[in-house]
Amino acid sequence: MDTNDLESPAPRDAGDAADTRSGAVAEGSGRESAPKDLCTRDRILEAGAEVIGAKGFNGSGLNEILQRAGVPKGSFYHYFASKEEFGVALIERARDEYLDSLRTHLSDRKRTAVQRLRAIFEETREECANSGATVECIIPKLALETASLSEPVHAAVRCVYQQWSAIIAQVIREGQAADEIDRRHDADRLANVLVMMWEGAAIRMQIDRSVQPLDDFLGFVFDSLLGQPS
Repeated sequence: MDTNDLESPAPRDAGDAADTRSGAVAEGSGRESAPKDLCTRDRILEAGAEVIGAKGFNGSGLNEILQRAGVPKGSFYHYFASKEEFGVALIERARDEYLDSLRTHLSDRKRTAVQRLRAIFEETREECANSGATVECIIPKLALETASLSEPVHAAVRCVYQQWSAIIAQVIREGQAADEIDRRHDADRLANVLVMMWEGAAIRMQIDRSVQPLDDFLGFVFDSLLGQPS
């Protein structure tokens, strides 16, 4: 994110407070603003996710985010003390949404463990195909920028991947207990490998502008790697 936009908090005077309460539109905004039924903080986060999802953290400016949210600059510093705090809040918001969805799919006991695992990757594959072979989620976007991110933001990204792997590992163990997945696999290590392979396939998808790398992942993992144990 453009550092000049976020280095120095704007003073919070009475005008800022009034703007925060009313959710006034930033001057000069030519963009469609975030829905007015969201609270100001949520509108800033929603706009931030959209802009950063398209441009990355370092390529996004605060003014553009606030114009999209339809709020004044003073509102940002009312809710977020710094760039790092805003980045962590964005990651935690995306994490909660994704992991809630993940748990919903993976807790469906009408499906086998492997069927549940395949379903979550196939659903994401369809989302990517519908968006034009791109990744709009901010978590993988930020993961590619970790070398230049501050430690709090970097740690938040790392934590998301650890939680993702832990949830997948639990389903792998269920599959092993049901003799659906080879018990010789270490569940935690296999889960980490699946996440790394998927992220690599997602990067290649954006390079090739095709979902074929995701299809290759699905074919290899579920037809070979996680095939019926011998």
